[in-house]
Amino acid sequence: MKEIAIYGKGGIGKSTLSANISAALSMYGKKILQIGCDPKHDSTRLLMSGKRITTVLDYIKCSSPLDYKASDILFHGFNQIGCIEAGGPKPGVGCAGRGIITAFELLDKFHIKDNYDIVLYDVLGDVVCGGFAVPIRREYADTIFLVTSGEYMSIYAANNILRGIQNYDGDKCRVAGILYNCRNVKHEDQRIHAFASSVNLPIFAKIPRDDTFARAEKKNSTVTELDNNSTLSRVFSRIAEKILAEPILYPACPLTDEELEDVILNEKTGTPSVSVSAAAVQAVSETDTDRSPVSQPQYDSGYLSKNVLRDEPLHGCAFNGAMTMSIHLQDVVILAHSPKSCTYLSYQSISSSGRRRLFERGTLLPSSLSPNIISTDMSEDDMVFGGMEKLTDTVKAILKQTPKPRAIVIISSCPAGIIGDDIDMAKALAKPDIPVITVKTDGNLSGDYLQGMLMCYTELAKQIIDPDVPPASDTVNIVFEKVVAKNTENNFEIIRGYLDKMGIRVNCRFLCNTYYDALKGFCSASLNLLAYKDYTGKILKDFFTKEYGSVFYEDPFPVGFMETVNWLRGIGKFFKKEEAAEKIISAGRDDYEKRIAAVKKILKGKKLMVITYNHQLDWILRTALDAGMEIAKLCILNFSQDEGFSSRLPEIADVPLEEDYDRQKRIGDIQYYRPDILLSNYESSAGCENCIADTIPMCPDIGFFSGLILAERWAGLFNMNLEGAWKNDQSLFNKYYPR
Repeated sequence: MKEIAIYGKGGIGKSTLSANISAALSMYGKKILQIGCDPKHDSTRLLMSGKRITTVLDYIKCSSPLDYKASDILFHGFNQIGCIEAGGPKPGVGCAGRGIITAFELLDKFHIKDNYDIVLYDVLGDVVCGGFAVPIRREYADTIFLVTSGEYMSIYAANNILRGIQNYDGDKCRVAGILYNCRNVKHEDQRIHAFASSVNLPIFAKIPRDDTFARAEKKNSTVTELDNNSTLSRVFSRIAEKILAEPILYPACPLTDEELEDVILNEKTGTPSVSVSAAAVQAVSETDTDRSPVSQPQYDSGYLSKNVLRDEPLHGCAFNGAMTMSIHLQDVVILAHSPKSCTYLSYQSISSSGRRRLFERGTLLPSSLSPNIISTDMSEDDMVFGGMEKLTDTVKAILKQTPKPRAIVIISSCPAGIIGDDIDMAKALAKPDIPVITVKTDGNLSGDYLQGMLMCYTELAKQIIDPDVPPASDTVNIVFEKVVAKNTENNFEIIRGYLDKMGIRVNCRFLCNTYYDALKGFCSASLNLLAYKDYTGKILKDFFTKEYGSVFYEDPFPVGFMETVNWLRGIGKFFKKEEAAEKIISAGRDDYEKRIAAVKKILKGKKLMVITYNHQLDWILRTALDAGMEIAKLCILNFSQDEGFSSRLPEIADVPLEEDYDRQKRIGDIQYYRPDILLSNYESSAGCENCIADTIPMCPDIGFFSGLILAERWAGLFNMNLEGAWKNDQSLFNKYYPR
């Protein structure tokens, strides 16, 4: 079986030539199948006497897979030529290229091509799209023709198609030549011959401009069917003969844009420059496969994750990041415009932390354990025909729910972004009491997990916060708690306990277990408390400061004794609650001093080495120094959600510090510094025969005793004075838990 693909610029006459070539081939007793791959589905019209046949995509859309039959999409026209139209979605929706792929998959399933001698593909000339490039893949067409006329845009398109073929083939030979479809423009012959010579291709056939085409069109027939003895019929008959004679095939050797202009537009071809404006040429150039993206991401350029900003490998998916944050608005419905699989994966990753907390500690976290997520369940049909109808139907269904949600938050996935579904259109369905908010992450097209978080933060804020709400006295917002950390709620309770003792109320937790109206009234709070002052925390502080003039307390949630003392005094001073703050500090100091004195007896003189992703370590370093310990070395690992180690402790100025630490140096450094305690984020006793290995939490407990709790654990281990295999956890694990 021979498979032929006919490519060329839109409107160049591919469908007319394809139908006439198929008709001519059929006259030589060959079984011919013509497959139209253009969404306008008119490739086979002349073969079918003007009849518009059911397209494969329309058939898929309207039929159950259990009812699929080859006879429903395969029709027979002139001289029993098989006729199939792939079809496509309505203009402006869905993905026509994806539709071509879907149609081809169904044809392969039915093995329709197996019954034919020659299959001819009539293809839209858009090789930038992977769907339309399918017929030039090696498992399909073994012979490719380029249709062009002497117009510059037509030749440009032919050259661009050669680029697409070269991307697939390299130096392999599949191009049979140029089908020169005359338009009788000035210097046309010279241009075509110059182009053909420059790309090392023959002019396979020259098809004259002939009134016979118009007469055949009026009769809805090919020229062969109209008059098999006409001059034009004989042209197609010769084309058929040459195809059946196995023509020589050539590699694709496209020109650069500059070379093409030099060949076609300059005096070298004996032609003056064509009357194409510079703007028009530039517009065509922008369709090149090497072009920069035209559309820009939907996030503000100032609020980028480290991975997006530095073009690093992505850590996770923006869709998942946005989903994880949005579910913390507890009285809204989160609508994922995505396939079921994408929603399922996000649901599982979100609920896993809630399930783990329930099993480990018996703690219920409704927002994580049972997030209020609904999916539009985008299907293959939606990828082809567009998913907006399904999205709007789902929104309408949610609006009818009882009890009604406070709002609907729509988050888009990769498939929605790829096919161009504009989820903002769903905002028109909003009710006065149920707004529709959109977060256009488009899956990982926008970036990584952190980028999705940032987009969710900023978009929810912009679309929900009312900047004109009246101020409320003695009220704070809490910004950027780590929602996946185990101790988030415990830390919040500690902070709320401090604030309660000073008579200060928490309005909104952005975004952690909060509500729509609390976020709407965000600007009522006179002060904002940043939970973590890492990379993301700084971005959010900058966002709220610029967008709403929000006032932030300088320091994040306090971790460690001195940090807590300074934090409480600062909050007390801001709200004129100094006396209440000092009472809290006094009680905390008495307890801290008693406990640190106890551990100092054991830890004094011990050496501590730290290998960590944490970029703020004063809380543990201060405790170690208070306990009389020596800091051997600080090794800071690169972390996707933070950067830049910082410390306020002058005592560690001379401590060896290495940022972007290479973990391969771990064993060597341990042997060199010989620490008594190795503190890291991951469990490993490698190289720790003579020291205690402990883990440092990524999100430590806050308050006076953050570091002291760890120090007390170390003191307890040293106080036991145990020796032997207990230190080698790995060997014990291998012994009692064989893999």
